[in-house]
Amino acid sequence: MTSAPSSPLRENRLQIVFDLAMILIFALFLWAPWEQIADAGSAAATMTWLALPMVLAHRGLHLEYATVTVTISTLSAAALGALLSIAARIRGSAALWAVGAWLFGCSVAILMPLRTAVGFLGALLLLVALRARFVAMRSATALAAALSEFWPLGYAAGFAALAWRYNPQLLLKVLLIAFGVSLIARAVMPSRESSTATANAESQQLQSGKES
Repeated sequence: MTSAPSSPLRENRLQIVFDLAMILIFALFLWAPWEQIADAGSAAATMTWLALPMVLAHRGLHLEYATVTVTISTLSAAALGALLSIAARIRGSAALWAVGAWLFGCSVAILMPLRTAVGFLGALLLLVALRARFVAMRSATALAAALSEFWPLGYAAGFAALAWRYNPQLLLKVLLIAFGVSLIARAVMPSRESSTATANAESQQLQSGKES
């Protein structure tokens, strides 16, 4: 006896739940109220963007070179994460999307205190793994995929342009602006997706009618 496939309505609800949970995780760990309570006023001093170069400098690497290395590595993670997320939308691969989303999270984690960043990456890894397990991803056009993943794409572009100012507050603004624009882009998507889904359903009905 085969199990019945999950309904599209149930998958849409799960996708909304996971997307909201992901947004809440980003917001909570970027806010990090526990850091402010534990060490009021000095949370910025332990920011990962500053802490990692210091760790590398203590291992013998020049501080300026270590800072540039961390910045370039973060930019690579942001760009690769955005590209993988878009490719995953085009191919309809939930697992590939999870990898891209986690790399995007790695590029955002440098804006958090070091201890918070570790917890954030662990929580995000668990969340994207569960989303890939329970929410199927349907293939989309390149334009629809890019619009759906404008948050990591816009952040990667902003990071590439502004990271060299070494201003975390500026990058936080880029992250928020990219998120806002992505919401607008997603609002345009339902009409496009519904028309595509209707066309696919009609073609499947025609094929089944011919086979019968």
